[in-house]
Amino acid sequence: MSLPRVRLESSVRESDTTWILDPREGHHLLSVRRCRDGDLFEGLLPGRKILMRLDLSSGEARGVVISESPEGSGREIWLLAGLLKGDPFDRLVAQSVETGVSVLVPLLCSRSVVSIPPGKITSRMERWRRIAMEATKQCGRADPPEILEPVPLSSIPYLQLPSHRFVTVTGPAQAILASRPHSRAAVAVGPEGDWTEEELVILEREGFCRVSLGPGVMRSHTAGIVAVAVLSMMLDGDVHV
Repeated sequence: MSLPRVRLESSVRESDTTWILDPREGHHLLSVRRCRDGDLFEGLLPGRKILMRLDLSSGEARGVVISESPEGSGREIWLLAGLLKGDPFDRLVAQSVETGVSVLVPLLCSRSVVSIPPGKITSRMERWRRIAMEATKQCGRADPPEILEPVPLSSIPYLQLPSHRFVTVTGPAQAILASRPHSRAAVAVGPEGDWTEEELVILEREGFCRVSLGPGVMRSHTAGIVAVAVLSMMLDGDVHV
C-alpha cells in the first residue's frame, strides 16, 4: 500500500528537518487519509520527494523529514488536446497527469463543442491546475505538468514543441507503436467532433505525423490518456517493437 502524499508548495519550512503543513494538506492527512501522530507520508515538490513523519505534538500538523530523494523521469511529453466540455476535459487533465504528461495545451478546434468566454479563462485555468496538483498526489509524481492557456492551431508554430510530433486519427495510419521517439515527443488529439481535414493539413505542415491508437474509436479524452500512456512507456523503454 502506498503512503499518503501531500504537496508542500504552500507549506512552511520551519527548519532543515521540519515543515509546518498547509492546513488543507494537514486536513487531507488527518480527515481523508486518517493518519495519526507518527505515521509516515510523502511530501512532494518539483524534482523532490521527501519521506516524512507526521508530528501533531504542537497542535499543528508538521512533517519531520526522514529522507529526501530527487525525482524526475528525464522525458518530456506534450499533449495538445482539442478542448472538451467540462467533465471529460477534467478527466483528461487528471489522468494524463497520472500517465506522464509534461505539458498540456488545450486547443481551440473547429469542431469543439465548447468555448470559454475570455472572462472565465483564468478561473478555468486555476481549476485545471488544481486538478493536476491533486493528480500528482494520487500517482506520487513530484513534478506537476505545465498547463498552457487554450490556443488555436495557428499558435502551434510559436510553441517550443519536441521534434517528434504525432496526431491521432481514426482513419488509416501507421500505429503509434511503429514510431521511434527518443526523450521528447508531442501528440495531438482532436475534440469530440474530430479534426477537420484543414486542421490535419495545418498539423502535418507543422511536422505532425498521422498515427493510429488502434482499430477502435475512442472518446477524445480516452484517446489523449492512451496516447500519453503509450508514449510514456516508449520513452521509458518499456515497449519494444
